[in-house]
Amino acid sequence: MNEPTMRGPTPRTLAQLEELVIERGRPLIVVDVDDCISIYIDHLNRYLAELGFDLRLTSYQLEGSIFPTGTADPLPFDDCIELLNRFFQVECRRQELMPGAAEALQSMAGDAQIVILTNAPHFAGDDRRANLAELGIPGPVVTNTGGKGRALAWLSARAGAPTAFIDDSVHQIESVARHAPHVLRLHFMGAESVQRLFPDCADASAQVRNWQEAEAVLRRELPLPKGMTSEAERIERTAFVRRS
Repeated sequence: MNEPTMRGPTPRTLAQLEELVIERGRPLIVVDVDDCISIYIDHLNRYLAELGFDLRLTSYQLEGSIFPTGTADPLPFDDCIELLNRFFQVECRRQELMPGAAEALQSMAGDAQIVILTNAPHFAGDDRRANLAELGIPGPVVTNTGGKGRALAWLSARAGAPTAFIDDSVHQIESVARHAPHVLRLHFMGAESVQRLFPDCADASAQVRNWQEAEAVLRRELPLPKGMTSEAERIERTAFVRRS
């Protein structure tokens, strides 16, 4: 995936980053939302079905993936974007948690700083913040456009401490590997669509299928104090970590 040539985060993302209070020297965990913290593809599927459309994912590309129900001709890209924007306008406040997300992030918030970095449209930022607050997710929410690597480079430099990044998108993992290779990169595979489309992620430090695995890897690799349940401790002993 080619990214625009620029030295840092996009201006709208940078303006939000500069408002954050980042404690220097304290470990930092940066987390995506859709299909990491919140259920996304399954929710989007249900929403589109109500409008008379099918989501048929063969890749993580919108173009060619949304079809009027019962037809073989995909919608044009601009129509896909319009439907996606409608989803965030109508459904963002209604998104539900991925299992274990709140518990894991609340547990780690005592030992690390948490920043939520989402590629939801900027116009949906306030709805996303309200939704996550209602669901008990700690940490400020920053909306971003495009690759997240430059934002991770900025955040890790500001923190001056071990930093981790969690995302379901292999493209975002690649972006962070390119621009902030020192950052621990967890490819989150909680959604069936991610497991099916992206079973491998060469640029990930680790691949995890749920939040118990994610917490176990983060506590070991950052490292963080051992504040886990017995189940997370069991997973810590067995979770796969790809070491470079």
